Amino acid sequence: MAIKDALPGGDDSGEGPGDAGTDEGTAPDGEADGSSADPGVDVAVGEYTWADYKEEYYYDEEGEPPRDDEGEVVEFDEDEALGFDAGTLAGRLSFGGDAAETVAEIRDERTVDVNEDVDEDAFFSTVEGHTTVANRYDLEKAVPLAKKSHFREVDRYWVNKPHAFVVIFHSEKENEKKYYVVEPYFTEIERDLREFVSRKLKTAIKYSDDDVVVQGSEDARSGVIQRETIRLLERYDLFEGDAARLTDSGAEDDEGLVDQVKELFGLEQEHVEADGELEGTSARPEPALLEEDSPTLSEYQVEKLLYLLKRNFVGFERIDPVKHDINIEDISCDGYHSPVFVYHSDHEQIISNVFHGKEELDDFVVKMAQRSGKGISKRQPQVDCTLPDGSRAQLTLGQEVSDHGTNYTIRQFKDVPFTPIDLINWNTFSLDEMAYLWLCIENKKSLIFAGGTASGKTTSLNAVSLFIPSKSKIVSIEDTREVELPQRNWIASVTRPSFSDDGKGDVDEFDLLEAALRQRPEYIVMGEIRGEEGRTLFQVMSTGHTTLTTFHADSVGEVIKRFTTDPINVSKTMFTALDLVSIQTQTRVGGHKVRRNKSVTEINRYDPENDEINVQDVYQWQAETDEFLEMGESNTIEEVKFDRGWSQEKLDRELLKRKVVLAYLIRNGLNTYTQVAASLQAFINDPDTILGLIAADDLERSLEDLREMESVEIDIDPEKEEMVPRPDAGDEILAETTATLEDAADLITEYRDRGDADLVDALPSAAASDGDADGPSDGGGGRTDDAESADDGFGGFRPKGGEE
Repeated sequence: MAIKDALPGGDDSGEGPGDAGTDEGTAPDGEADGSSADPGVDVAVGEYTWADYKEEYYYDEEGEPPRDDEGEVVEFDEDEALGFDAGTLAGRLSFGGDAAETVAEIRDERTVDVNEDVDEDAFFSTVEGHTTVANRYDLEKAVPLAKKSHFREVDRYWVNKPHAFVVIFHSEKENEKKYYVVEPYFTEIERDLREFVSRKLKTAIKYSDDDVVVQGSEDARSGVIQRETIRLLERYDLFEGDAARLTDSGAEDDEGLVDQVKELFGLEQEHVEADGELEGTSARPEPALLEEDSPTLSEYQVEKLLYLLKRNFVGFERIDPVKHDINIEDISCDGYHSPVFVYHSDHEQIISNVFHGKEELDDFVVKMAQRSGKGISKRQPQVDCTLPDGSRAQLTLGQEVSDHGTNYTIRQFKDVPFTPIDLINWNTFSLDEMAYLWLCIENKKSLIFAGGTASGKTTSLNAVSLFIPSKSKIVSIEDTREVELPQRNWIASVTRPSFSDDGKGDVDEFDLLEAALRQRPEYIVMGEIRGEEGRTLFQVMSTGHTTLTTFHADSVGEVIKRFTTDPINVSKTMFTALDLVSIQTQTRVGGHKVRRNKSVTEINRYDPENDEINVQDVYQWQAETDEFLEMGESNTIEEVKFDRGWSQEKLDRELLKRKVVLAYLIRNGLNTYTQVAASLQAFINDPDTILGLIAADDLERSLEDLREMESVEIDIDPEKEEMVPRPDAGDEILAETTATLEDAADLITEYRDRGDADLVDALPSAAASDGDADGPSDGGGGRTDDAESADDGFGGFRPKGGEE
């Protein structure tokens, strides 16, 4: 019985980009021209005469012509050798050459113009060397035939290997970029099967009493989908392959009783490794597959089916691959029959090949609201919510408040934040500015990042939070989770709306801020100030709590005006509790959209005679040259010098130390979140040890040991880190870091002459005393100035990298 005979009839609109396959595709490279050359045979290019033919096919091994039974020489017959009139050979060859050119033209017209620099064999191969589930055939099917003639590939990368990748095209006809999601292509029969299995799975999940279905992790729920799908296929005799060879998602959460008992007693469990290529992976033209009409599914077809089912039941349906793309900042659909638009970090706002149907878009928005713990309906058609992965979404249902119908906008949440090194490499901040902010934040100076929408305020806030000492207690307050810190002594507070219409039970930023005062924080990180909670925040600053936050304003004057007038209405005398304001902007440099820190401004004092607040720019960005200028002496730095009892020489030395650390990380390409966070936090705990490692050029080897800090949790998935689009340092920045390290030659030599650093001193204990938590451990003195802090309770700990 064929697969189609086991399924009920009915139309299907298809799922996801590349699923429906409304355009005729072409065979992948190597099949389009019908060639099937034996790779073991040498191919010669050049003139081939009848003499060459006779030597190869007519003469014997001794070079003699063949003879008949009577010993007579068998005459060579050209017509017999060719099988046709030899006189027509030239015409036939000419016709064949013309036909080959025609075939080449057809191939070029019906295949995607890809980047020749891309090694497609490597791109479409797994780590084991097997063909990926989504491959070149799927790319050809994803691009409509009418567009292949004017689409040129700009970029290509995986977002969910081996199932989904993205290609950025430039349309020469429309002169614009296109964002194409490529997923496994489904034939008509495969689409019918998917719909059939989806309906059966919905029924099974609806009546299931399995807690995993409702409360399980994403991997666990994916495991349930896979298990139930395989059972359904086997029940209908549609799959006879080895399920162990398929992608094993969620298997660790779905152990049987026997496996658990074996694990309990330390017995070995049988584990079947997926060995070799999935059966049926090789691409063939769709008509050949339909004509074959196999009674069962291949392993490759089941793998495709599982991916789509998991994507739709557990993931984000059509936009799931886009959600996996770390280059995407925003995802939006503007209404019915509208394509999905994405904001790409390199290509800005571009249109995608992802579309929602009308009913599907309504269902998707309702589903997203429900998964976020919110309700959306015609009575309440607009909802702001946080998706399960931390992304912020604005959802609108129906046409009550939007003429174009249901729409959504999703601001992506990055699991792996950017770092101060990234901001310097982007030239958002200069090296001097970052060292300045480091010393200020480490010494408890409050800071507001202000700017317009998408100017990089939250990105900068996340990055400079790495300058907060790990021994300090931190409380963050947000409406939507965007702040991500490595410090473990951190309370992450999030607002919660009321569950009733009267607003009772609502927990807003004001409530969280009041609660934070009872939690004895040293640093308060507030995602964004929008209203009256800003007045309370300045009261908190006035009592000595260091605050880092963001605010919507385009200049320092606008910041002061909005804070000192309704609805926030902070008194001007209280506003001076703030130390610094960083103004950020999104602008263009050399035709490219960039983010720049326009100025770092100090809030000095209130002038009652003129009723104004005295401010002073410390750094300014010069748009003409794209450079940062230091505007004069900093009163804030002078306060740090006075509070710490430092001389001017000591202050300059502390700033230089921080510049050296940042310059060394940039110069040596140590830019991952793990490398930067471990280095900065270890330096704050014990500067001498880290400078000693830098002087010995041994910091990179010691980074794994620096991650052992108990007061800092740096646990980043290497695969996610690899996908983060971190910028490389430009030539000007590399030249600046080289000059900085050369200027610090005496300092580096001094630490090199001290000998090997004791790495244990750079690893603070999580159970630091209150006395240790009152401020930076040394602020630059290290073990030399504060030797009693060297004993952090690690006892017999010995760093792995330090063992000889």
